[in-house]
Amino acid sequence: MKCLCGKIKTTRLFQSGLFDVIKCSSCGQVRIETRDGAKRTGYYEEEDVKFYLSHQEMFRRLFGNLLRFIHRYAPSGTLMDIGAGVGLLLDEARNMGYRVIGFEPSKASVKAAKKYFGIELIPREFHKTLKNMNSNIDIVVINHVLEHLKNPKEIIGLCAETLSDTGVLVIGVPNFNSFMRWMKQGKWQSLIPAQHRWQFTLASLDELVLPHGFRRIAVSYENHDRSMHYWWKKPIYAALDRIALVTGHAEAMVVIYKKI
Repeated sequence: MKCLCGKIKTTRLFQSGLFDVIKCSSCGQVRIETRDGAKRTGYYEEEDVKFYLSHQEMFRRLFGNLLRFIHRYAPSGTLMDIGAGVGLLLDEARNMGYRVIGFEPSKASVKAAKKYFGIELIPREFHKTLKNMNSNIDIVVINHVLEHLKNPKEIIGLCAETLSDTGVLVIGVPNFNSFMRWMKQGKWQSLIPAQHRWQFTLASLDELVLPHGFRRIAVSYENHDRSMHYWWKKPIYAALDRIALVTGHAEAMVVIYKKI
């Protein structure tokens, strides 16, 4: 598999089960490749839908925080969610006054969004849908979806075409430059090699997005919930997390780009 920059030469960083984590020797982009016998998981199934519904309160809190961050830079307009899942983010956005559109290829998720939240998602793959969109979308959200896609470069280009002249692109991804990734390597919680094809740092995400006519206007970092850890580990994680948030080495990041 070629890198997003089109080059082939790579350096192997480490192994995670039946997957190799490699880095492009030209641009530094990290990707995850499968070995013989390894299979990637596909779209959400019934069990995934049940998880989101049963943990609805937690996800609404997370999506609420994300939307308040977005609101600082785009307080109104039409918000488009690529990979909308069961529609929780869109439901929260609708409650905040945004007009919403969501795309989700998982049939189980589309059904749940309509049944539980009254949200009609477009049940198509992202790139096939975006090619038919008009350029009148104010906000495009790609939240923990970009790392799953075969061709994220194509999607970013289509988002640029879809957004209005003053539109913003919001991307949430794991942060490969995090302290936890350095410490845990192949056991890092956000690696998820059976699902994730790509891993991004802020620099590599800029490298992907900026050439499509965007400028970066904001970054927000976050860490995972540590409540499940032993009591004696929590103070250690708390200290590391505080430093990680300040220095840009937290486990995930949300980056907002604006069209220029």
